[in-house]
Amino acid sequence: MSANASARKTFLFVDDDATLLSLLAELFTEMSKGRWKIHTAQNSSAALAILNEHKVDLAVLDINMPVMDGVQFLRLLMRTNPGQQVAILTGLATAQNRKVCQELGAVLFLEKPTSSTAYREVFAALDALVSALPQEGFRGVMRQVGLQEVLQMECLGRKSSILEVFTSRVRGQIFIHDGSVVHAEKGQLQGEVALYSLLALRGGGFNLLPFVEPAQRSIQGQWEFLLMEAARLQDEGGLPEEIAEPVGVVDLTPELVVPTADQIPASLAPASLSSAQPRTAEVVLCSGAGEVLYAWECRSTERCQALFDFVNQQATELSQTPGVGRFDRVEIATPEGRQVCQVQTDRRLFVRTTRNHPRP
Repeated sequence: MSANASARKTFLFVDDDATLLSLLAELFTEMSKGRWKIHTAQNSSAALAILNEHKVDLAVLDINMPVMDGVQFLRLLMRTNPGQQVAILTGLATAQNRKVCQELGAVLFLEKPTSSTAYREVFAALDALVSALPQEGFRGVMRQVGLQEVLQMECLGRKSSILEVFTSRVRGQIFIHDGSVVHAEKGQLQGEVALYSLLALRGGGFNLLPFVEPAQRSIQGQWEFLLMEAARLQDEGGLPEEIAEPVGVVDLTPELVVPTADQIPASLAPASLSSAQPRTAEVVLCSGAGEVLYAWECRSTERCQALFDFVNQQATELSQTPGVGRFDRVEIATPEGRQVCQVQTDRRLFVRTTRNHPRP
């Protein structure tokens, strides 16, 4: 057997559209240069017959099919063929369908392209998923291939790689070793808060690069729980797409916008601001439940958590006072700097800044 033949991967595409199946088989066979062996089926019965006769590396299902739709078939496959890898390629790429399919075990959820050229992105994602060889990298369109899917794909395959993410304003990296997320960084952010911030991006590009050991391993949780937490934060609006990094003078709003000194009107700035250089000295970010998501130069996370509990208790009592309004944050300003504590239902944030006064 030749090396090329032994490296071939077998795919099964299941869709009730015979014309589309013919197009996919022809197009992907050409793109793979013979590295793909493709089976097609127009219904679940035909697909099961193929799976009983052939070893298939990846089954790719449509959702909108008669008699037994793709979600029902996926549920059946997880029982009859528990080791089978399954991806979804559908025109019904709703958030609910994505969630259901991922919970049932789909390793990838893709939207059917609206143009023939966009099928190259689908091919790249599917080819990377089943390939056993290290990938030099590929670029994806976030509308069709989400970071969550790419991250899930790497972890399920127990790969070691660096998922590089970039937009016109943001660049970050997620480090994956033997199927585990071990580190993430985005600007000055590191650890889980950087990971959640990158996963909150709505569009951009990505590359899969060979793994290089990071300067530190800042993430230890299982990737499944990390993705679940990222989804929860996005659903609750707890982590904005462009989370501010710990630099400059901190003036917290519910959107966590961090203006620099030259963006603050002179009429609103402290008297000493014009003659001082502000510097962020400490940052702690927790979830609404109090779990530490990010800590930078923190002398004691226990002290910060105790402060959060105290402020939360006082805010609850204040909210019951008529005419007080909604609690936003507590600020303590001194000649040496400022401390800001914000306690919301979805996040708890503490920032301490200092001012380096110039010499006379």
